[in-house]
Amino acid sequence: MKLRILVIAFVCLFGCSKTEGVKHSFFVAGHTYGDPNNKGKDKGLYQPFKDKFGFINEQKKIKFGVLLGDVVWKPNAWPEAQEDISKLKMPIYIARGNHDGPLKAFESKFGKSYQSFIQNDALFIILDPNIDQWNISNEQLIFLKNKLRIEGKKVKNIFIFTHQVLWWSKEKFAKPKPNSIQNRASKTNFWTKIEPLLSSTNKPVFLFAGDVGAFSKEHRKKDHITEYSYFTEGNITYITSGMGGGIRDNFVIVDIHNNGEVTFRLIHLNGEDKFGLGNLEDYNNPNK
Repeated sequence: MKLRILVIAFVCLFGCSKTEGVKHSFFVAGHTYGDPNNKGKDKGLYQPFKDKFGFINEQKKIKFGVLLGDVVWKPNAWPEAQEDISKLKMPIYIARGNHDGPLKAFESKFGKSYQSFIQNDALFIILDPNIDQWNISNEQLIFLKNKLRIEGKKVKNIFIFTHQVLWWSKEKFAKPKPNSIQNRASKTNFWTKIEPLLSSTNKPVFLFAGDVGAFSKEHRKKDHITEYSYFTEGNITYITSGMGGGIRDNFVIVDIHNNGEVTFRLIHLNGEDKFGLGNLEDYNNPNK
């Protein structure tokens, strides 16, 4: 009995330590239709992800979630996916992926494909790089500039969500390689226009993308992770998270503390140990 009490106390202490001083949280999950080799036979969201819905719903400080695109294999699977999403007890936002359907059909279900909101001293921006071959341009670029210029001044942190790994390049961010570079222009404007724009905010910017994790490269093991990544340069933190490979499937809980500090919980979908992948911040080299 004493041993049982000690174990329970240790588990409680460990779990509580991860959320100590947290003001509010949200989660991000990429490529949630899961295994592309399944060809969408199992409609709805990836089963290992759904198996963690109970855990997500128990996290009282999670205020919303963001699905980072490729929510479905094909648009005809949206009814099943929406039924699954309804089982999460918080608002869910979606960054449109290349599998999620044409713009008009997507917006008829979910509203504008790029949007923003402010919550608890943080600015949240969802972008849609599908509109212009991985470029943020024209009206969407004006939208982003205005949000950063006006609302960005009022907040402590800025969070931006996309499906595509906009910053990926063979020269600067060779790893992890995205699941797909479908419809990517030969030249994109991330490093010429978007990165300078984000750098000029002089605020902590956290940039999330979800098109990773579909294919496990198990022979690479932890030296060359393909399912998640973390890197900070200047005021910008670059994060990827995805699932489908069946080895290191994951999603990320983002905790915003009372003092404005931002920390991460990398949640492993495979096996019993939710924290078995270690700390997200341990992966801190884009060309490792």
